[in-house]
Amino acid sequence: MEEIVYEKRIKELEEQVRLIKERYQILAETTSALLFEYKPSKDMMIFNYNFPDNKSRSVIENYHEYVEVSPLVHPDHLKKFMDALDEASVIPVRGEIEYLSKVSSGEFQWHKTYYSSIANKEGEVLSVLGRIHNVHETASEMREMMHKVETDFLTGLYNKKAATDKITKWLKDNPTREAELIMLDLDDFKGINDIYGHAFGDEILKEAARIMEASFSDDDILSRFGGDEFIIFIKDKPLRSAESMVDHLMQKMIKEITSMEQPLHCSVGIAVRESKYDDYEALFNRADNAMYMAKKAGKNCYFVDRR
Repeated sequence: MEEIVYEKRIKELEEQVRLIKERYQILAETTSALLFEYKPSKDMMIFNYNFPDNKSRSVIENYHEYVEVSPLVHPDHLKKFMDALDEASVIPVRGEIEYLSKVSSGEFQWHKTYYSSIANKEGEVLSVLGRIHNVHETASEMREMMHKVETDFLTGLYNKKAATDKITKWLKDNPTREAELIMLDLDDFKGINDIYGHAFGDEILKEAARIMEASFSDDDILSRFGGDEFIIFIKDKPLRSAESMVDHLMQKMIKEITSMEQPLHCSVGIAVRESKYDDYEALFNRADNAMYMAKKAGKNCYFVDRR
């Protein structure tokens, strides 16, 4: 019953996201925009303001130097912004990019830029033309809705579908990079529910998720896969680092979750990416099997699949 309600809620959120995306597209295409032309040969940016109360023009020379010292584009997005501009300055392209940019109030808001290269017959880019829209309100709303669609309601971690999609995409986009997939199951969790009740069990799940978030980096993918099972996907770290993080996690759960008479233990399986042919399904099956081996070995331990 709980799963049916959960799926219904997800479908409702997905429909809301679809409607927000439609509004977002309309907003981007119809809102008054800041127009610009960039001249690569002179490294010059020309802004033409196209607002009811502002029709002025601004010329910025040595634009690359300017953006480095002027905090108009958020530091986290500056490289992405300049990479797009540099590509369009060399190769005739059309594209769009979304980023945080500072507005007159001093805060950073979401903007979307549509741009296109203008080239001569020889393919040399003469200028890059585009328009910039402030889409902060709709973009923020859409991100909030996407977060709800992707998040497990109880723990705040990614849900099963979101984690599966994100891990699958990362493996496909990064065929040569190191990765480990971890399956974690809380030992004897049914007994916890039976003794203390499901509401108490939910609090234990929340505490376990909190400790996981504190034990792994923001770049890792953490998910409540269902019930008391979790998956953790670690990027760009060797196996010894993954093992150390798992060991640290298991110790933290024992030390920090003290609301029961017995400590909270877990069984863990680790699958190591061996080649570009290790897709999500292969890693998942190996991690699941490794976790089963940890259970079979007596629980409260981890097992590594090293194929």
